[in-house]
Order: sequence, then structure tokens, then C-alpha cells
Amino acid sequence: MKKLSALAAHLLALPGITRDQMTAFADQGKLSLTGKDLGHGLEVGRFRYDAVISIDRCPSSIAELLLSFLVVWLAKNDVERFVQGLADPDVDVSLSDDNTVDVEISVEFDEALVIVPDPEGPLAFEGAQWRVDDAGINVAESLAGLEAV
Repeated sequence: MKKLSALAAHLLALPGITRDQMTAFADQGKLSLTGKDLGHGLEVGRFRYDAVISIDRCPSSIAELLLSFLVVWLAKNDVERFVQGLADPDVDVSLSDDNTVDVEISVEFDEALVIVPDPEGPLAFEGAQWRVDDAGINVAESLAGLEAV
């Protein structure tokens, strides 16, 4: 639920929103088994869920900024969402008083569950110990044997 945590932290950067105004949780979670070898680790599954973020007493003067923050964060940090067929976010806004609104945001996320080898890791799988972590990527610094076209 890295995306839920990151999005919630991003929204807390808005002026007028504090941690005590916000609740965030994963709802309607579904696990799927994948078993992909990533080279330096394994994608053992995927977790698709609705991230629900509620903000009470949000200053109404920043409501549009809040929605813009959400859209910009998704465009930058969840670029695979179109390929994954994820729905657009749902947003409900209720007037609280003349100066504040209550906002509930529901965003569908799909995240890989990746494990990497670790002799001290807490997970036993396929005769080895593993921990949950990103698998990392090797980046080629040069190419050999290719002809220019």
C-alpha cells in the first residue's frame, strides 16, 4: 500500500490540512497470484484495492487545489494506471459550514508484491529466505554487437 501512503503524505503538504483531519485506508482489496521472476526478486502477486482518503474540515478555499494535487500526483506517480485499466478517482464533497468541506476520495490502485532474497528475511519460500522489497533494475551502461542503421 505504498501508493496509498505516498498519496496521503502528498495531500498533507497542502496548506490547511493536518494529519488529525485525515483518515486513509485500503478497501475492497483483492490479491492475485502472479509468480513473475524479476531477475533480482520475485513478483509473488498483485494487490488491487480502493484507497479511501477522507479529509474533514478541509478549507473550502483549497478544495480545487486539493483535486488538482490529486490529479497531478496520479499523473506523475501512477503512470501505469491506464494500462492496468484502473478507474478514475471518485470524489465526494460535502459542505460542512461556510468555510469548510468534508472530502472523501476513492482511488483504485494496483501494486506489485515483490520479495527479494535475504538470508535473514522473515519469509520462507522455495527453499530460501526472503524479505519484501523492490527488486531493483540493472541499467545497461553500454551496448556491444549492435550495428547502426
